[in-house]
Amino acid sequence: MMRIARRTAIASLGALCVHTATLQAQGTLREQTQALAGGAPRRIISVNPFLPLTASFQGEFEQKLRDNLSVAVSASYIDLDGGDDRLANADVKLRLYPSENALRGFGIAAGVGVGRQSGVEYYACPAIYPGGDCPNRTRSATGPTFSVEMQYQWLLGKSRKTAVTVGGGAKRYFIDDAPNGYEVYDQFRPTARLTIGYAFR
Repeated sequence: MMRIARRTAIASLGALCVHTATLQAQGTLREQTQALAGGAPRRIISVNPFLPLTASFQGEFEQKLRDNLSVAVSASYIDLDGGDDRLANADVKLRLYPSENALRGFGIAAGVGVGRQSGVEYYACPAIYPGGDCPNRTRSATGPTFSVEMQYQWLLGKSRKTAVTVGGGAKRYFIDDAPNGYEVYDQFRPTARLTIGYAFR
């Protein structure tokens, strides 16, 4: 009789523990579902936190349009070769999310914008400049751009408010270097993205 009572008590205690754990899991799932349903992020503002260390900047604002589509406005300033070459860009992008879960997961974007390339043009020192003091000049030009990129974006945390994004692509610069006689403008440039941001409604 004592064995039966003991087994019954152990079984009852185990059932109670399982039931309690199930209720807690359901409650957590319910809270997350309510948080996402009532306040699912529709916008993200993000920046690259490492580029300021090199006197550069990269940032983006993204707005959800549909379940599979978003629009983004981005800007970047890249300081290359210790300031000898610089790139400044402003773009508007249309981003497709094949999983139909906009702002999360894999995305493909196409964008148009304006790009400015600047660089130092070095001259061979002629005889009229003894001692090698050459009058190097900084040249720059501006033109329209077209870009394509792929990325993967995570929304982290219970409320999905922290966005982490990695990606890459290519950009085409439509810059005519003939008027300036400056022949170092790049027509194509690879692009890379690593940003951390805040997602909100």
